[in-house]
Amino acid sequence: MPLIHKRRIWWEPVPEAASYVVYVSEDSKMGDPVKFSWENTPGVISRPVIGKSELIIPDEWPEFPMKPGTYHIAITSKDDLGNQSDPLLLSGSFKFVAPPPPSKGGIEDLPLVYPKPGARAPSPMRRGRTIIQGGLEEVRNNKEVQDTYLGGE
Repeated sequence: MPLIHKRRIWWEPVPEAASYVVYVSEDSKMGDPVKFSWENTPGVISRPVIGKSELIIPDEWPEFPMKPGTYHIAITSKDDLGNQSDPLLLSGSFKFVAPPPPSKGGIEDLPLVYPKPGARAPSPMRRGRTIIQGGLEEVRNNKEVQDTYLGGE
């Protein structure tokens, strides 16, 4: 399962507010008071929020658009009689999909000796000594070789 980061939309609480309404649209003109008619604006979806001043997306608003892109958010305060404030306008990038996994991969053996970044490459003589030393250590730690050639040390 991919790791998808959630987003938090938050706002300062208003003491006089009984609730809030959060609106979302891809249209940057959503906040234009002349074209904005609250819940009836085409292309705008809304979510009432009661008792808190944040929404965790997508958990608390499953209808929030899932298509990656920039979305424009308007948040209004609503009193107990249904009056709504002018909107607080926000916008941000949203993307709730992970990139595809790598298509190929593998595990490979690397040479025993290779230079460290910034270091000079070892001489052929030193590389040869390192390979021989590794082989000797391998033989020294091999029980079958010890029993056969070294008399079972």
